[in-house]
Amino acid sequence: MKTKGLKTIFAVLGILFISFQLYSQEGETSSDWKTDDTCLKNLSLYYEFYKHKNYEDAIGPWRIVFNYCPDSKESLYAYGVNIYKYFTGKEKDPVRISAYVDTIMMIYDQRIVYFPKNKGDVLGRKGIDFLRYRRLEGSEAIKEGYKILSESVEIEGLKSSEVVLTTQISAAISLFINNELDGELLINDYIAASNIIDSQIAKRPSSRTKKAKDAIDKNIKDSKVMTCESITKIFGPEFEAKKDDIKYLKLMSGFMNDAGNCELDIFYSQVSEQLYKIEPSAEAAYNLGRLFLRKEEYKKSKSYYLEAIELAASNEDKANYYYNLAGLSQTYLKSPADAARYAFEAVLLKPSWGDPYILIGKSYINGNSSLGDEFERRTAYWVAVDMFKKAKAVDPGISSKASGLITEFEAYFPTKEDLFFRSIAEGDKYTVGGWINKTTFARPKN
Repeated sequence: MKTKGLKTIFAVLGILFISFQLYSQEGETSSDWKTDDTCLKNLSLYYEFYKHKNYEDAIGPWRIVFNYCPDSKESLYAYGVNIYKYFTGKEKDPVRISAYVDTIMMIYDQRIVYFPKNKGDVLGRKGIDFLRYRRLEGSEAIKEGYKILSESVEIEGLKSSEVVLTTQISAAISLFINNELDGELLINDYIAASNIIDSQIAKRPSSRTKKAKDAIDKNIKDSKVMTCESITKIFGPEFEAKKDDIKYLKLMSGFMNDAGNCELDIFYSQVSEQLYKIEPSAEAAYNLGRLFLRKEEYKKSKSYYLEAIELAASNEDKANYYYNLAGLSQTYLKSPADAARYAFEAVLLKPSWGDPYILIGKSYINGNSSLGDEFERRTAYWVAVDMFKKAKAVDPGISSKASGLITEFEAYFPTKEDLFFRSIAEGDKYTVGGWINKTTFARPKN
């Protein structure tokens, strides 16, 4: 067993270093590969095998070129990586796989030595492959991959590949979650990556770049690094110096909205009010509406929600603002009539959204005290259940929630005796009065 293990180790070492026994004693490299028969012969030979995907036969002459004329062609290194990835994919022995990966990393390093002008790009490729093969080895491997990718981004700047950026942020998040990377550094990496991708999208939009931006945004949000406390700590001290910088204000506003529940934070208040002052927009007005809601200044909150609705450019945003205004009216301003009215506006703008219908149904229930006697108040449950059924019909995502409400409030329907006493037959049309003023059909509770 021991002998077999030694054989494996020596075989692996052979994979890595056999080529150094050929033409690779110190100083023995071709000084002019273009006139060297060994270089020209093996360049032609390995490439013929390579282009036909005959990697087993390509590897021999490739190794000779790699060691004897390493400055011949930069494509030598890209093809070499592909050859060793092929061997890695076929191999089952973890020791040999590790050796192949070491060779891939060595190829990247030698490429940088002989073709340094592309160092940033090569480091990006190296970092991606390093993490592809080494990530599962633990945090030290992730740190090394993150370091390689960060150097690539530093060199490449706005030319950085979206794959490099997404992989760098993914590695940084892994380290942050394991308490091995400071949150401030992660946020700064994220901002740098976002700025690069935004610049690329502005210059030449592509679905791949947009997907990369969405992936980075989602990953950073899921990491929970963007807390109100961390944002305030990192960016708050810059507020006075940057309070007239609209880009900075929008960035801070977006961060804190994503973090959630920042409305009572002083920094959030400063950013929101300053942003609205400089550039009154639907989003800025909505943020102030949320801010004053948390401060329990409900009338101010309502005024900013109305302002957001007025300024909103898309039906999606306008529907969302109407729905929030309906919730404010229902829960805090104690006006079920206004709540129902605003919620109806939301569904007119977004008909497939079920939540506003549920809010309307609850508004009918909360507002039934204005309907007269006990029987008339109970008829409000008819139209409330109608709304819950409508919610279920248009929005399957809330089917379970709506079904629960239907079951709960059907129990409050008038009884058969109540209907008989009023000379109302089951299935008769009935108009629920007051501000509700909706026609439904009569049915008794089961």
